[in-house]
Amino acid sequence: MRRFFLTLSFLILLASISNAQTFSDDVSGLSLNECLILALNNHPSLRKSKASVRDLTAQLESIRAANRVKVTLTGSARYNGNYEFWNDNYDNESLSLNASKLIYDNSRNLIQKKIRSENLEGSRQTYRNTQITVAAEAKRKYYDLVLKFLNRDVEIEKYKNLEDHLKTAEGLYDVGNKAYIEVTKAQSDLAAAKVSLLKAENDILISQEALRVAMGTDIHGPFNIALSTELLLPQPPEDVSGLIDTALEDRADFRKSLHDIRAGELSVKDAARANSPTITGQASTSTNNTKGSPASNTYYIGVNMSVPVVDGGETKAGIESARAKLEQYNADSESLRQNIIYSVRSAALSLMNAIDRVKSSELSVKYSEENLALAQGRYEVGVGDPIEVSDAVSALASSRYTYYQALYDAQTSRADLDEALGHFPPEIEGRNELWEAQ
Repeated sequence: MRRFFLTLSFLILLASISNAQTFSDDVSGLSLNECLILALNNHPSLRKSKASVRDLTAQLESIRAANRVKVTLTGSARYNGNYEFWNDNYDNESLSLNASKLIYDNSRNLIQKKIRSENLEGSRQTYRNTQITVAAEAKRKYYDLVLKFLNRDVEIEKYKNLEDHLKTAEGLYDVGNKAYIEVTKAQSDLAAAKVSLLKAENDILISQEALRVAMGTDIHGPFNIALSTELLLPQPPEDVSGLIDTALEDRADFRKSLHDIRAGELSVKDAARANSPTITGQASTSTNNTKGSPASNTYYIGVNMSVPVVDGGETKAGIESARAKLEQYNADSESLRQNIIYSVRSAALSLMNAIDRVKSSELSVKYSEENLALAQGRYEVGVGDPIEVSDAVSALASSRYTYYQALYDAQTSRADLDEALGHFPPEIEGRNELWEAQ
């Protein structure tokens, strides 16, 4: 396995990144781990998902508050007389303290708390799923940038080979062993290689922008990445059926769908009790003081009962709506289950295929290198054809492209499989202390 050392000559400006891990200016470049951490600390979709968790937490607290004792203090001071006949006896002051407590509502408040709890847990699962999705996308974009650099290196090698060929053709022409048309053919091939190299450089800039968006950062200008270790192939999956079971257990979005179903079942119960009687306990004390009259104090303790008699079909409609939503939740969950099975199988097959292509393309690169050496040797001794050399150069470049593409496909298929399983990339799995807690 070839070792790839990519240290790229660009400056990195990370000072504008807020609430994220920062890196000094002398680093050789961002590693995959660092890109993933930046994404998990900065991506805007995570802020949105986290705000949803806060919203549902507040809603749950609001439901809990509805079942607690409520106390109201009311005071007033007013003049009740006619302003034309001012008399102090009309000045009035009053103060009252009222307390109320829900005693009975046929457990509706309890059911509503359970509904909000299910919604809150579902929102937390959505937040985790968003984290996993962001990390997987950042990993894919990182390896896409790696691929673009490797493709650029192929174009550099191709350009160098054609440049050497041009020098050889010019030398043979100078000594009268080759025609000038072979020199112009070599010049034309070199010019075309230069165009391809310029395109490869532009592809790097575009890929950098894509990685920047995937990280959700405000890095200004081109930036470094570093890949200073051997680009190892991921291990092929062994038991796909076992992976499916793991996915159905670990996928945060699937767990969220189960919370939706439980919330839907509770909503049906809540809708069925919409016309239940409610009993509220009340207590109050008040004092009233009108100048010129004795102060009066009153006390009140009582129980109020409310019993709906006719609701015009509102309860029936509410039950039907809740049942329809529950059916939607069940259908969504089943659809998601099938998509999970497909995504796991698809990613596993793609990974195994990419690994096989890497092994095959390694041989293709080896044979292409040998073929180019033979073509160059034949041409240098005057028995080869210039087209044979240019074809060998193109064949080597093509085989390297295929090899690097297979490596890229293996890495991205691994990222797809981890995402399908509901797992973080193994590079940061279990290291959530490096980004915001859930």
